[in-house]
Amino acid sequence: MKAYELTATVTDNGQIQLPDFRLASTSSQPSTVKVIILVDEIEENQNELDSSDENFSEESFKKSWQQAITGDTVPLSELWEETDIV
Repeated sequence: MKAYELTATVTDNGQIQLPDFRLASTSSQPSTVKVIILVDEIEENQNELDSSDENFSEESFKKSWQQAITGDTVPLSELWEETDIV
């Protein structure tokens, strides 16, 4: 199977407009091809994800810092012992 990458245009009514591209005929009968459409995500969604990651990091740090101050921690030796158990 060969792959071809083409840049297409989406029209105002949502139709895909392909560039002028022709495959070399492999047989006298029509054949079936697979079409994969990749669409860039809207930057708005990415900005929302970025801000939620920032909030999570800040909240996680605050919680971890509070646990460290109050001594609510697990010794490293116990962490290593737990990971060695198979």
